[in-house]
Amino acid sequence: MQDAKPDGVAAREVKDAATVALWCRRAWCLPLAFCILHYSVHAQTQLLVDRVLARVGTRTVTLTDVRAVVGLGLVEPGPGADREAVALRRAIDRELLLDEVARFPPPEPSTVALAEEVAAMKARAGTEFDALAASTGLDERRLQELARQTLRIRAYVAQRFGTAAQVTEEEVRKYYDDHPAAFMRDGTLLPFEAAEPAARQQAAAERLAVTIDQWIDDLRMRAEIVVVGAQP
Repeated sequence: MQDAKPDGVAAREVKDAATVALWCRRAWCLPLAFCILHYSVHAQTQLLVDRVLARVGTRTVTLTDVRAVVGLGLVEPGPGADREAVALRRAIDRELLLDEVARFPPPEPSTVALAEEVAAMKARAGTEFDALAASTGLDERRLQELARQTLRIRAYVAQRFGTAAQVTEEEVRKYYDDHPAAFMRDGTLLPFEAAEPAARQQAAAERLAVTIDQWIDDLRMRAEIVVVGAQP
């Protein structure tokens, strides 16, 4: 058995132990406090950079959402001064399409199709992909989900409208007459008979695009959409 220590020595050791414990707590709390402060500043910065641009029903469309889908080539921005407004409008339309997909879901895309779509998105972003990913928080899980959404939208639209619209001979001829540049070969306009298959295909694609645009306009009119503010 160890000899009992004098009261003064024991008290001093207890006090020293308490001091060490207090120092350790303070030493641990300081970097923790720094981390919390750093996180708070970072979070405030993120709030300034990423903000809600629109609400579609109960869901939101943020600035980084729009930048991500534009950068990956999932929506086309408009030209000139209306570029950002058109990009937001098309991002909203994408949300409306996803609502329809959820109501009448097509088959899930295959793993191969998902991989191909992710690769296509990265290719469209090109050398800007890394910067885009850093500024919008894109990671592999989000890329997979965006690819899945895109493939399901395509499948749903094809399921609902088909891959081509029926056009009359008059519409094919009108398309040929209205788009001569599309049927020039070596500086010479192809005769209608030679251009007719291509003119029919392009006229049908244009008709299908108009039909889909009209359908999306109807979805937009029936949806609860609130545009919060313009993009900076």
